[in-house]
Amino acid sequence: MNVSGDHFLGEARFHDRYFRGEIHPKSWFEKWVLSLYPAMPDAIDKLLRTLGQTSGKYICEIGCGGGELTYALAARGARVSAIDISEEAVRLAQNRNREFTAGQVNVQLMDACDLRYNNGTFDMVAGAAILHHLDLKKAGPELSRVLKQGGKAVFIEPLAYNPVSNLWRRLSPSIRTETENPLAYSDILEVAKNFSSVAWQEYALLTLLSSFVFLLTHNYKAKVRSAQYLGRFEPAFLRICKPLRRYSGAILIEFTK
Repeated sequence: MNVSGDHFLGEARFHDRYFRGEIHPKSWFEKWVLSLYPAMPDAIDKLLRTLGQTSGKYICEIGCGGGELTYALAARGARVSAIDISEEAVRLAQNRNREFTAGQVNVQLMDACDLRYNNGTFDMVAGAAILHHLDLKKAGPELSRVLKQGGKAVFIEPLAYNPVSNLWRRLSPSIRTETENPLAYSDILEVAKNFSSVAWQEYALLTLLSSFVFLLTHNYKAKVRSAQYLGRFEPAFLRICKPLRRYSGAILIEFTK
C-alpha cells in the first residue's frame, strides 16, 4: 500500500483501533451525545437500489470496512474487489466474505488515492461514508480512471450543512478522525470534474427528528419507529421544500464516466 502523508496514516491508525473495538466516548457527556444520534435509513439498501443490476458486474468497493456491502454485492452475483486503508478492516472483511471464492471477492489493503488497478477495469465503483475521509483532488481522478467508459460510481456520504448534525459531530470528537469532513456541494463538484455527469439526492432530513424523540422518551425503539414513520413522508416533503434539501443529513451521489 502506498500511503502518502500524515492524513492517510492517521486515518489508517484510527480505523485499525476502531475495528478492534478500541474507540469509545471519553466522557459521560459524549456518550450521552452519541445516544442522540438519529436513526438513519439503511445505506446499503440505498446503494444497491441505485447500482441496479449487479449480477455479473465487476465492482470496486472503496473503504469496505467490515465487508457488509462487499457481502451484499457478492451475494447478488457481483465480482467484487474491495479495498480499505485499515489492516483490521481488511481482516474483518475477508473473514465475513470467506464463503466466496477468491475469484469472486478479493479484499486488499490499498489507498483509494492510489488504486493499483489498470485503467477501465471496473463496471462500477461504490462506497459508503468514504469520500469524506479522502483527499478528493487525488481520489477523483483515480475513481474515474479505473472505471470503464459509461460506468458509474455511487456513494453515500454525510452532508455538511445541517447545524444539528454539525453540532453532534463537534460534541463527539473521540469517535472520528480530525481530518474527516462531511461533504459540501463543492466537494462533490470537485470529484465530478473527472466524470461526464453527476446526479445526487439528499435524504435523512426529517429522520433527524428521531434524535428529539429519543431525547424526550429515552426509548431506542421509539427513536427507530419515529424515523421509519418520518421516512415515509420525507421524499414528498423534499420534493416540495427544495431549499431545505441542503440541510439533509446524508446524500446519495452517482457519477457517470
